[in-house]
Amino acid sequence: MIHKTVTYLALVTGLLCSSAAHTALAVPALPAANTTSPAVQAIHTLQGVEMAAYRAATSFYLYNVLNRDPQQYRKMQTMLSEGDSYIAKADNPALQLKWDALKHTCTTAKFTAEGGVADTDSIIAVDAALIDLTAALHISMKVQRATGTVAVNKMADMLYDEYVTMQTMTAAYLKLSADYFGGAIVASRNGNIDIAKLAIKFGDQLGKLNSFYGKHPKIGPLLKDITIRWGFVKNSLINFNENNVPFVVGRYSEQITDKLLQAHVILL
Repeated sequence: MIHKTVTYLALVTGLLCSSAAHTALAVPALPAANTTSPAVQAIHTLQGVEMAAYRAATSFYLYNVLNRDPQQYRKMQTMLSEGDSYIAKADNPALQLKWDALKHTCTTAKFTAEGGVADTDSIIAVDAALIDLTAALHISMKVQRATGTVAVNKMADMLYDEYVTMQTMTAAYLKLSADYFGGAIVASRNGNIDIAKLAIKFGDQLGKLNSFYGKHPKIGPLLKDITIRWGFVKNSLINFNENNVPFVVGRYSEQITDKLLQAHVILL
């Protein structure tokens, strides 16, 4: 598979020029939780680490896809700094090591002489570090829920699962886009995520959440906006080989996950 076609480059260039106002480096802060429960605050902090991890990794992938775009590099550095603040607050040595591993892979990538993109081993290393960190974060969140006696809320958990699913799809999509060989080597050496299957899951769960929270005065409008934005990006996620538009996917994913987090924190 050819890494970039002339049409694709034209599309990306047009998007970059027409969307400058939407790609500012400032990243919205994770919404403040509406409770002082130590366990809930701990979960909130862990979610902040996860948000920073996914966005740092996706910025790394976009940095490569967009010909080492300096704006994406600065955004990656911003998210790594955000993550440093959250991980320090979490005060968990084991998670700190995994966070440091992700930072190391993002900032020490090797680039090919031909094309100047990150080599396959570097892409694999970022992906593996991201998976390792997020898995550990989810275990820590479960521990906080259990030890802090945080009430189980099936629909609220589904709302956060939507956030995780969207981030997982986006990271997988951008990882494949970033690979110089179209994702073939990365997929074969480091496993592969079925993006289309996750997209179907996301759509199904979004329908259930709209049915359940549609009349909620704060969550309902957020879900409505998410649904509109999802309509713009879902076909691109499902049809990766036919319509590879990483910049569009990255942008809409960030907007969707911002709103999913806002909705989820309302329920904490």
